[in-house]
Amino acid sequence: MSDAKGGRLLLVIPPVVRTVNEIHEVEADFANNLRLYLANFSHVTFACPVFPDKDARGVILRSLPLEKIPNAGKLSFIPLPYAYREDKYLRHYLPTRRLLASEIAKAQYLIFSPHAKYDWSTLAAHLAIRQNRKYDMESDHDHASAQQFHLATMRPGLNKLRKTMWARSFLKTAEKQFSRSSLALLQGQDVFDAYKNIAPNPHRVLNVQISPEDHISAVRLQAKRDRIAAKEPLSISYAGQAIARKGPLDWLKAIHGISEAGVEFQATWFGDGSLMPEMKREAERLGIGGKVMFPGSVGRKEIMATLQNTDIFLFCHKTGESPRCLGEALASGCALVGYGTQYPRELVAKRGGGEFTEMDDSQGLADIIVCLDRDRAKLDGLVAAAAASGRLLDRDIAMQERIDLIKTHLSG
Repeated sequence: MSDAKGGRLLLVIPPVVRTVNEIHEVEADFANNLRLYLANFSHVTFACPVFPDKDARGVILRSLPLEKIPNAGKLSFIPLPYAYREDKYLRHYLPTRRLLASEIAKAQYLIFSPHAKYDWSTLAAHLAIRQNRKYDMESDHDHASAQQFHLATMRPGLNKLRKTMWARSFLKTAEKQFSRSSLALLQGQDVFDAYKNIAPNPHRVLNVQISPEDHISAVRLQAKRDRIAAKEPLSISYAGQAIARKGPLDWLKAIHGISEAGVEFQATWFGDGSLMPEMKREAERLGIGGKVMFPGSVGRKEIMATLQNTDIFLFCHKTGESPRCLGEALASGCALVGYGTQYPRELVAKRGGGEFTEMDDSQGLADIIVCLDRDRAKLDGLVAAAAASGRLLDRDIAMQERIDLIKTHLSG
């Protein structure tokens, strides 16, 4: 293992790659992370499954070819089989095991992100333990929370029993691998709290994708505050997948609540997902179809432009995670209103900018927005505080802190 110019780094991670015109392209936010990795290590290899086309469309909105990343000559990508099921996993198990064992032996620094039963990240961590290697475990989810929520949404039957057994097995294995790690980089307070007593060397970090140009300008912020002071109709937005753990139906309940209270507003949900058809039907049933827009999956530039004209970023996340959309909302000067897990509270702990309720209290969210609509001075202060909290976020600083921890605790 060479240590020249920082040594060789290997990451075995969840899917972040799709195929566009037969060319592998990497998700744009992860490409930013790769840029920093490449600046700090002599060679970077990352291995993950490639998203099937039908799945990639709803997950990866922005991507770029690997060769477009600065220092791409030091970058290698290893496409792994898309498994996540017993038969597919077993079919590819032996050759993938040999491949990962060889790559682990060649690398000096190891990062793994186990995330599901029958994933390759879990196998890679197992192989590193067998080779008596130091490694970094990373996660942006409290996996127990996510698994419990997913199982609760399933109908009773054989498939739920099967998935329950998968979940128990995965969680047990993940805890063992966290306990054997030399470093655990845990994204956000919710995830840190989930594993801080299991991993021997836990560190709370942030996975933010905010660059200096993302921060709302003083002119745009003042224009937003002037509209608030003029008591113009509220602008409410959210950006994320329309899937159960994002709470889209809770979101609509909160929107319906403010409509019933007589608040004038326009609301927008950016993103697509399995629950989008139901969301549209529910909006019509609740009589708010004319006040809620569903533009679907659009580019980040369009979302950020809309957020800079948004007063309130309303979210109803149902599991312990660290979604990047909250940082983007703060950088755009949006007041956060949502379910108060530890991650959003952490983001506004120093400068403010958020109002929260307990999980599942959608009526409480409506009550907060009604109060803010009636007390525009309070909303103005919340928006100003949100922008101040957003200015604390910088993707390169956050990423370099993670890299420095990796170098410190995995060297030698």
